[in-house]
Amino acid sequence: MSEQIKPQEDDQLALASESADSNKIRGKKPWKMLIVDDEPEIHVVTKLALSDFSFGGRELEYLNAYSGKEAKDLIERHPDIAIILLDVVMETDDAGLEVARYVRQNLGNHFVRIVLRTGQPGMAPERRVLKIYDINDYRAKTELTQDRMFSVIYTALASYRDLMALARSRRQMSSLVSELEQFTRIATENIQSPVIRVLSNALLLQGQAAEQLDETGQTCLKNILNASNALQNAVDDLIALSKVSNIKESMEPVNCEQLIVEACKKHASAIDRNKVTVNYDRLPTVNGSRESLLQLFMNLMSNAIHSKAGDKQSITFSAKTRGRDWLFAVRDEGVGISPEYHDSIFSVFRRDHGPQLQDSGIGLAICEKIVRWHGGKIWVESEPGKGSTFFFTLPSNE
Repeated sequence: MSEQIKPQEDDQLALASESADSNKIRGKKPWKMLIVDDEPEIHVVTKLALSDFSFGGRELEYLNAYSGKEAKDLIERHPDIAIILLDVVMETDDAGLEVARYVRQNLGNHFVRIVLRTGQPGMAPERRVLKIYDINDYRAKTELTQDRMFSVIYTALASYRDLMALARSRRQMSSLVSELEQFTRIATENIQSPVIRVLSNALLLQGQAAEQLDETGQTCLKNILNASNALQNAVDDLIALSKVSNIKESMEPVNCEQLIVEACKKHASAIDRNKVTVNYDRLPTVNGSRESLLQLFMNLMSNAIHSKAGDKQSITFSAKTRGRDWLFAVRDEGVGISPEYHDSIFSVFRRDHGPQLQDSGIGLAICEKIVRWHGGKIWVESEPGKGSTFFFTLPSNE
């Protein structure tokens, strides 16, 4: 589709009798319109009806096919056709419908606007063909007067232009995302190597020469170790964030209770050390990416573990239906979060919400991306000293 024309801001329909020449910008490629009909006079009448038509300063270029086979050949040779005016009954009773099916299914072209124009509506019931063959407009030949023809073609071109503009934006965005992911990967790899060397040498120094350092040297060594560990954790978090930004797993039924059990095993050491009790009610099976949903539960569990206020911590996972979604809740008895920080905690590297979260802050940012990728939302309700409840929605299997 690289030959598509860039849509123009001036999309005014003009007639030659109304000084259309002054509105047309020379050098623009015309819009390609394919007329498919086995009656030669239909081609002539159509061109006469649209002889003065222009859209966005561009005229129409006509391609003519008198059978379904000819239409398929032309469509293959001209992938930038914007509109197809398509008859139904030609060499066979459903030749036109076969052309529509070929365009949408075989070629996978969902940009070209197909206007079904038939002289025998009974051969192609409107509701059926619009749904099955992805037809954009349905008209009886007797209905298409000159004025009506202008209206149909104008609307079809406006739709085609907008679809192509959207497709270009999506390609550009995809390219930018790929470049950003590549940059993140290269940057983290380049940072990770020297960080590991610094940390390794600091640990070596601590093990072999720490006793030879005075108090100032001991303090400097401790600071180096702390800073290196923090930087290593930040790099690891960036790598995790770049991976979750490009989820490519297929969707499958995922048992959320099994995810809790697995998350507890992953965090077994921290759970024992912090005297944490993990409870969960009956949790549903949802449709999603198992690996990313496991990371979601693990991150929320880790966040709750490290927000404990006293000697013990209790974490409860629950879920209930809400419309067409499952509403999950993760409750803890930790230090809580001030309301003014409820939105910022899901932003990358935002740590201004208080000392209760000691990591880089990327863990909750990853949670937000995972939930959003699954079509849900995540938020928190919390007050200082009263614990926190993280809510998130996931679409139900139904």
